[in-house]
Formats: sequence, C-alpha cells, structure tokens
Amino acid sequence: MIKSSHSIFTGAVLICLLLICLSVGCTGTEAGTNTTQASPTLSGITLVELYHFHGNQQCYSCKKLGDMAEDVTNTYYPDELASGKLIFGHVNYQDPKNAELVQMYEVSTSSLMIGVHTKDSFAKADIVQAWYCIDDKEEYEMVLCDIFDPLLKGDQS
Repeated sequence: MIKSSHSIFTGAVLICLLLICLSVGCTGTEAGTNTTQASPTLSGITLVELYHFHGNQQCYSCKKLGDMAEDVTNTYYPDELASGKLIFGHVNYQDPKNAELVQMYEVSTSSLMIGVHTKDSFAKADIVQAWYCIDDKEEYEMVLCDIFDPLLKGDQS
C-alpha cells in the first residue's frame, strides 16, 4: 500500500517532535553532579497544545484553518480537552497580552502550531500541511488526527 503524502508528512512531524522531546535536557550534566534522566516517552507527555495563531485581520484561509482545527479537537478529543491534557486556542499574535506565548512558539505570522510538554521538555512544530488541505475536510481531519492520536491516545502503530 502506498502512503499518501500527508501521512508521510505527519509521520515526519511526529518523529521530529518525539526526537526533540527525547533530546531536550539530555545534553550534559552540571559540573560535580551525576544525574540520570529517564527519556521522555509518549506516556511521559503531560500536555499537548494546539494554537491557531492569527493577526488582527484574518483572510478566509486563516479563519478556516483555525475553525477547522477547533472542530477537529472538539469532535475527536473532547475528553482530552475536558481533562486538560489538550489545550486548543485561537491566539492573536499581534495582541501584546499574548507576547509570552508568541515568543514561546516563535510566531510571526498566521500558523497552526502544536506544542508537546513533558516533565522536562517542550517541543513545538508548525503544522504546515494543514494549509494545503483546508478545502478537504476529511484530509484535514486525517492530518491532525495522525499527529494527535499517538500523542493523546497512545496509539503508536
């Protein structure tokens, strides 16, 4: 069976996030200490964030990107949202009150960003592939679910 390009992309994003989570905080030890850190695993994820960053004025595509992301999270991950393991939000990156979050995600334009927190690390990625399927609801859902299912539901297949 041939994998579609979105499956390959979402797999690559997931692998990058996991590698970042595994490597952050493991670059060395402080002088005079001998510490051992357990490597974070999918079960070590404490929080997953999905933010639709937008400016003061949004074009049709920007609005649709965020609305569809909200629909996917509400439809497929209501328990994770309710428990606080998943956070979704629309964030105006031009509003000064959001400066800390904007800086954390290094945002300067409209984007759909995922952040994965473990006890000891944070990794982020821009879900660029979502822009390419905003006119195909099923493909858009598949892109996000291919990323979120392993992170939130422990499906590592």
